[in-house]
Amino acid sequence: MPLEEEPLKFFLENGYEKKKCPKCGAYFWTIDKDRITCGEAPCDPYSFILNPPTERKYSLEEMREEFLSFFEKEGHKRIKRYPIVARWREDVYLVNASIYDFQPHVTSGKVPPPGNPLVISQPCIRTVDLDNVGKTGRHLSVFEMGGAKSFNFPGKEIYWKDKAVEYSRKFLEHLGVNPIEITYKEKPWSGGGNAGSAVEVMVRGLEVATLVFMDMVEDPNGEYEIDGIRYKKMDNRIVDTGYGIDRFTWLSQGTETIFETLYPEMVKSLMNEVGITTPEFLKEFINKSTMEDGSEIKFLQQLPADEREKMEKLSLIYMLSDHSRALTFLLFDGLVPSNSKAGYVLRMMIRRSLLAIQKLKMKTTLWNLIEIQEERFKDILDTRLEKSAREIVELETDRFNELLMKGDSLIKKYSKNGSISEENVLLLFQSNGLPIEYIRERCQALSIRLPESINKVKGFNNVRKDNENKKQSITGTYPPTRKLYYENEKNFEFKSKVISLEGNGVILEETAFYPEGGGQPSDRGYLVINGNKYIVDEVKIMNNVIVHYLNSTSGIKKGDAVLGLIDKDRRERLMKNHSATHVLLSSIRSILGPHVWQSGAQKDPAVSRLDITHYKDISAEELKEIENRANEVIRMDIPLHKEFVERNKAEEKYGFILYQGGIPDGNQLRLVEIPGIDAEGCGGTHVDRTGEIGFIKIIRVEKIQDGVMRFHFTAGKSALEIVQRMDDELRIIKETMGNDPLSVYNSIKKELNEVRKAISSGTEEHLISYKGNDIRIIETDEVIADEISKSIKTGVAIIKSDERLRIASLNKSISAIELLKVLENKGIVKGGGNSEFAQGKVLKQNLQWKEIEEGIKYN
Repeated sequence: MPLEEEPLKFFLENGYEKKKCPKCGAYFWTIDKDRITCGEAPCDPYSFILNPPTERKYSLEEMREEFLSFFEKEGHKRIKRYPIVARWREDVYLVNASIYDFQPHVTSGKVPPPGNPLVISQPCIRTVDLDNVGKTGRHLSVFEMGGAKSFNFPGKEIYWKDKAVEYSRKFLEHLGVNPIEITYKEKPWSGGGNAGSAVEVMVRGLEVATLVFMDMVEDPNGEYEIDGIRYKKMDNRIVDTGYGIDRFTWLSQGTETIFETLYPEMVKSLMNEVGITTPEFLKEFINKSTMEDGSEIKFLQQLPADEREKMEKLSLIYMLSDHSRALTFLLFDGLVPSNSKAGYVLRMMIRRSLLAIQKLKMKTTLWNLIEIQEERFKDILDTRLEKSAREIVELETDRFNELLMKGDSLIKKYSKNGSISEENVLLLFQSNGLPIEYIRERCQALSIRLPESINKVKGFNNVRKDNENKKQSITGTYPPTRKLYYENEKNFEFKSKVISLEGNGVILEETAFYPEGGGQPSDRGYLVINGNKYIVDEVKIMNNVIVHYLNSTSGIKKGDAVLGLIDKDRRERLMKNHSATHVLLSSIRSILGPHVWQSGAQKDPAVSRLDITHYKDISAEELKEIENRANEVIRMDIPLHKEFVERNKAEEKYGFILYQGGIPDGNQLRLVEIPGIDAEGCGGTHVDRTGEIGFIKIIRVEKIQDGVMRFHFTAGKSALEIVQRMDDELRIIKETMGNDPLSVYNSIKKELNEVRKAISSGTEEHLISYKGNDIRIIETDEVIADEISKSIKTGVAIIKSDERLRIASLNKSISAIELLKVLENKGIVKGGGNSEFAQGKVLKQNLQWKEIEEGIKYN
């Protein structure tokens, strides 16, 4: 994406010359007439080490403030940092750049920016080079990106390319850097769905900033292509400058590596504990590491054994210093470890750190390091999460130690004839949670050959796959439907007019029918047209147009008058259960802690569910506290506050807790607030006062995946019906077995055991063969499926019920998770687990045991 189409006046008017680097072939701008190369390593070596070009040395905190203050004086509004977990986005999990804070809602023009121009220092996570952290002296897993942004929309120009380049030079001059040492290297940029031309800013071999001129948006039919993705021009032009606050700090200090600059006290303390000193060859090693051709590895291999060991220990200390900072931001932004999504990054960083501590034989614990980082960055952290952060680290440490005790046996299990395949390395890494460096080290110790591709094993993918847009579409263009359900949620009858028909769908001028959305199913009822009554099966919203899908559209035409009749009982139950979801979530956060985040929800007229992130099992006492807290809020009969507000104002007042239930599209956010209790952006239907909910009953809680707990609950009339049914059942039991509670309990327990035995003896069992081993497929009832899976003492069994598939393996040559993944690839099941036990949701209706056999047999 060359800049030749629009030469920058700033370069032309200030004596810059455009040159082509003979080493990398890139074009760059410089005022140094004698300069030949582009100014970036490896074309130019680091010449700032022990020779900084700035007037004085800065700490990270000082450089952050220097950057923010500079741009604030230049008319930019200072914005507080966003969470490192991208709660406001549906397309990515973690923030990789400061522009991620404003994509896609601001960059698309749907939402005005919180300042224009603005400046922010945003912590970011980088996962693509995790294996290099500590080894090269410059790679980081966490960094702060200083962003000076200008959003130019049609009819409102702030500033564009020339001013952005001018600011970058002024800031470097402000720090004391001579302009003759600055080069601007042309390079296209893309990320987060946008792209544009860019220049990278170099000083003495180090890239310190990237100035992006974003004027394109991702489009499969676009005329421009960057890194295999196509883009088209957009009306908005955005200056997205990313200043590396960490790198500017390093530039100012000129230490041998970036770690001595960022973590001087921690590095020194850990070196003292481990008993090593700074190697004399460190500067030479860092210059080798910038060559990007493996020069640093060759350099280390040529060192004497004692010096090589010292460098390996120092690399681990560097990695620990950086990872502990990354972990601090992830934990204090409320992330919970898991085997998937962003929680996977957290878990792997914890495990890499724990391995380093073990190798260094340190007394200092991982939590000790995180405490130091917390104290340092407390002004930009939510320190309320300290308790959960500590518990998570302690639990993960115990779990990892248990895993390591089985590490060698797991590696041997997945190996064959003295070697291990790339597929099995991936299973050990992704499913069992063994870090790649551990697998590499243990395989060497066990004389097991590794595939050459081990260094290219795919890690974390920051792109969300679970939120792909699969909505139905409409062919015509229509005005937005007037939403009567927001004007009066207790309006169950209305009049309207037919605008158009699309298949079996009817579009009206206005409607009181709530369309499916936000985990709430659509209303049902009838449309009365021309004296005929049509059943409304479901209601959808697409592009702000509401479509009513009917059992038949025969006899309906455009312009017909309509009488809408909504199923009142269903709507009221959904309203109460939806409001109960908000009350329950706030109660869970109140009892379990602010790390809890809604992971999913599905409202239902009878029993609803709420999925939350949490790192351990929930006790019976905690459940009682949660339920009591929720019903206390109901008894308080608090009026709900419901209104449409500007998104930026809502974020400024309530923060990103607004997005517990999902991310709204556009500038207007419907705020549903229970004052003093909960505030969320929510498009669902709700009661007017908490007292209308009646009461909340938690039916059961289950762990549906690592780090996610599911609450099954009900409210109002539905809750009353369930409690009455439970009461009837208890009364019948008492009448049958007597009134003594203990006696009743013991009798029930005995009877249940007999029932389980009876059902178990009546289950169907089939024997199949897999890799020379027998596997039992047991078809049974969901009620006792768990009991059967726990009773497996030998061999391998697949327990099939209508809802779930459970795999138990006590055969060391067959992994439960391996079998599950085979069936997952066949579209039969979706889930997770480990080598001994795995389970998942059955994806195929009326799944037959023969399909399981074929899925495994023909793998």
